Amino acid sequence: MASVYQKRGRYFVRWKDAAGQWRRQATACATKREALREAHDLERQAERARHGLEPLPGDGPRLTFGELLDWWRTDYGDKLRSPSMVLFAEKHLRDSLGTLPLGEVTSARLEGLLVAKDGALGPKSLNDLRGLVHRMFSLAIRRGLWAGVNPATAVGRRKVPRRIGEVLRAEEVGPILEALAPRWRPLFACAVWTAMRKGELLGLQKADVDLDAGTITVRRSYDHETTKGGHADVLPIADPLRPFLLEAMLASRSALVFPGPDGKMRPVETALETILRRAMARAGLVERWEHVCRRCKRRGSPHVEQHADAAPRNCPVCDMRLWPRAIVRKVRFHDLRATCATLLARAGVPLVVAQRILRHSDPRLTANVYSRVDLADLRDGVNRIGIHLTPAAEVPVLRLAASAEARLVPAVSPKGPSQESEGPEAAGFLQRTPGPTPVGETGFEPATPWSRTKCSTRLSHSPGNAGVS
Repeated sequence: MASVYQKRGRYFVRWKDAAGQWRRQATACATKREALREAHDLERQAERARHGLEPLPGDGPRLTFGELLDWWRTDYGDKLRSPSMVLFAEKHLRDSLGTLPLGEVTSARLEGLLVAKDGALGPKSLNDLRGLVHRMFSLAIRRGLWAGVNPATAVGRRKVPRRIGEVLRAEEVGPILEALAPRWRPLFACAVWTAMRKGELLGLQKADVDLDAGTITVRRSYDHETTKGGHADVLPIADPLRPFLLEAMLASRSALVFPGPDGKMRPVETALETILRRAMARAGLVERWEHVCRRCKRRGSPHVEQHADAAPRNCPVCDMRLWPRAIVRKVRFHDLRATCATLLARAGVPLVVAQRILRHSDPRLTANVYSRVDLADLRDGVNRIGIHLTPAAEVPVLRLAASAEARLVPAVSPKGPSQESEGPEAAGFLQRTPGPTPVGETGFEPATPWSRTKCSTRLSHSPGNAGVS
């Protein structure tokens, strides 16, 4: 049976291999529980090999994880649409697993790696890291480089909390486009009306735009001859978008519709999100203004004030003019894609049409992720409930409202008991005319004459008036 022991601050595992010989090796596990899980994985792997369920470790090629990572990068990673996944693998996998043989990359070790990176990476990034390792081993099994089990299969996925991003309202799109520089305006207009992704816009070529037919063929992302979905799609050109596209194509001196100043494709690191938020600030779409004293900031004790405007103000500490900075909503460039879908939903466009425009394979993704509503949409929805009260049913509601208003009247006069003879006006009460009042006029039942003292006593002993002062 596999066992674990500690020596010189490191955990060692001991198990029987496929030939029945005891083996021991050092681990990089931080806790005894992780080392015990790794020992059990090695024992199960040896038992499967002993029964012929998988080849012996010496029968296949002896690769390290670093060599597997190099092979994956050469044959598959460099062909991806974006190099971000390759950089992600190099950053988080090379140092931790690169020197280990593939037989020592167990599910316990991989789980320990994900737990160690739990604070630095979010749940989605951890799932991407797990999926990347699973993809590497699956390809290695398919190509005959690995004959064992896939260690990432037994590692559970993290639960990713659903976050609702920001979207722009219809009345905000126009001011933002006007606040953008002329060289950026067609790009952002195309993002709003077509819901194209950043890579699809930067890689869009003039040959893909047919102004006569009013269509855009989305066939590439950046300089890759494929999109995220792996297929080409044809989108219609909206009438307000046509002049923006014509302006961009006439200004471009290359084959691209939205090239850089040198005529080449803009890099992946283009800060379109920063450009969008600055345009929102110039358009006045500001949540608040943050006034910062730069002199106090240089001294190490910055003075910051929050205000609703950008009026000039001075620092109360050093009397220097405060620098106003606009705080806008955290709208990403990718949220323009969500804005297009939300505006389509609010305009009453059928879901199948929005799905075709966003090019989703599943309509549930269009409905659950990109069709976002705000408080105004919710208020409009509840106001459409078709419940109509009859006059007889409205009377109890009016009585409840009148009782609630009566409870708000102070039960005790602010003046002393000796001043009760001064009348209700002196104590802040309104004099009610004695006598019955028809129900149809005010909603009150016919009342008998009562004095202020009697009303105060009744209110102060009312069960619904507990805690009212």
